[in-house]
Amino acid sequence: MCDTIVNWCKDCDYIAVEDYAYGKSGTAGLIFNLAEFEGNIKISLFNAGKKLRLYSVNQIKKFFTAYGLSDKISMYNAYIEMTTTKPNLSCLPEVDNGKGVSPTSDIIDAFAICEYLRTELALRSGITELRKLPKHKIECFNACTKEHPQGLLVAPFIEL
Repeated sequence: MCDTIVNWCKDCDYIAVEDYAYGKSGTAGLIFNLAEFEGNIKISLFNAGKKLRLYSVNQIKKFFTAYGLSDKISMYNAYIEMTTTKPNLSCLPEVDNGKGVSPTSDIIDAFAICEYLRTELALRSGITELRKLPKHKIECFNACTKEHPQGLLVAPFIEL
């Protein structure tokens, strides 16, 4: 599966992924298997020379909905309200509970991560100015964490 994912991403220079979600439900074995699988994907993309960005689950939610503890219904509503070009999900199940509905919730999460990366790259290249973003998005880029003590925009991508 890693080879398929790396091949699918072959034309991408930058790739963003969700950082580990320790709170995922399930048995401990499933969580470790998921972490192992995610780790294999990340190292495979790294070895393929991709520039990686890891976004925390809460930062993705805050970037997309303005609230870092949003549930899947809030993510779905934010997606529906967006006026930018986006995939048509009308043929997929509607998200009607806070835990989400596959594959709709998964696609929306992936779209949110792509929007986060697209915005970061636009900021870094000067296409977009930070001050023109909504307050909650500015906070996402200026937030200092243990992983990014000076904020995301000055943090380097993970690369070879």
